[in-house]
Amino acid sequence: MEKLTLAIFDLDHTLLAGDCSALWSERMQQLGWVDSAEFRAQHTKLMADYHERGLDMAAYLQLTLAPLAGRPVAEVSAAVEQLLHDSLLPRVYEEGRELIAAHRSAGHELLLISASEEFLVEPLGRALGFTHVYGVPCGRKEGRFTGASEGLMTYAEGKVTCVERWLAERGACAERSYFYSDSHNDLPLLRWASDPRPTNPNPRLTDEALRAGWKCRHLRLHPTALQETAHA
Repeated sequence: MEKLTLAIFDLDHTLLAGDCSALWSERMQQLGWVDSAEFRAQHTKLMADYHERGLDMAAYLQLTLAPLAGRPVAEVSAAVEQLLHDSLLPRVYEEGRELIAAHRSAGHELLLISASEEFLVEPLGRALGFTHVYGVPCGRKEGRFTGASEGLMTYAEGKVTCVERWLAERGACAERSYFYSDSHNDLPLLRWASDPRPTNPNPRLTDEALRAGWKCRHLRLHPTALQETAHA
């Protein structure tokens, strides 16, 4: 069995200064695809519940995917491409790019696994040089989005399942594995990895890292990057 060294990255708040799904939600409001006031109210409630009890992924995906029901994939892809250049790529931490490059130079297998929607994660991951990119799968039928998720939910324990499936498909095992993440929701994969790397950890992950003796990394975005996105 082939032995591999994996470098696994979360996306939102880890490599990206922000949340691509939240930025996409703002873009849908700008495009007039949702009722802004109602959408914001529902989104705010879900985020408040998230900080208290954890994210209700089913409810969150229902909210964010419903506006895409029946919408052509090509139309959504064009809007995502614009968001990618306007707001997402400028928010990528330069130190994050350097980490990716260092692991690539070392011959490690690079995986990007995010709980955001795959139609957002895929183009951003490709732009950052990842070959293996996973996000929450979103249903498509006859060239249009169905407005529902389908397949493996790449969230919490689902990220471990994703990595293990990836290895099984290749008949390989992880000799060593690095995982960079900001969130306590990723504790299952952080504990699975041989080298957990809390990156920009939230308070709950910071506490866990202290207990486990994990070294935390804090990335910073150059101030001009956010200024540029504000004027995009």
